[in-house]
Amino acid sequence: MRSHPAKSCLLPVLALLGALAACAPVPPPMAYEAAPAFERRIIGAVNFDFDSYRIRPESFALLDNAAVALNDPQLYGLMFEVNGHTDISGRLGYNISLSMLRAAAVVDYLTARGVPRERMRPQGFGPLQPYDAYNLRSPANRRVEIVALR
Repeated sequence: MRSHPAKSCLLPVLALLGALAACAPVPPPMAYEAAPAFERRIIGAVNFDFDSYRIRPESFALLDNAAVALNDPQLYGLMFEVNGHTDISGRLGYNISLSMLRAAAVVDYLTARGVPRERMRPQGFGPLQPYDAYNLRSPANRRVEIVALR
């Protein structure tokens, strides 16, 4: 009488499991001291009019101060995200494009004041990261934030 094919396939598997059980347990990962996390900091927020990527005159002083700070030698090792946002009005694709135009306008402004363009990364998030989540049409959501990175 021949043995069942499933039983003959099961024997090598059982032997492998037995051999694995006899092995020493895997040691836990080595403990390490984590480097202190770099805290992301918003350097400033520039607000915009509805459906516009033109920087409002009241934001010039903030951006001029940001340019001085970003050009400080103590910050030379840092990169910066320039994140554009919109309110919820309109279509998502349009708002993503508008938020990118807002971020690019801020990058252009800062570049004109001596900040190296390669230290800034413009991004557009449209309405996906509202500042005022309770009022998605709030003017506070129409902004660009400059965020310091490591």
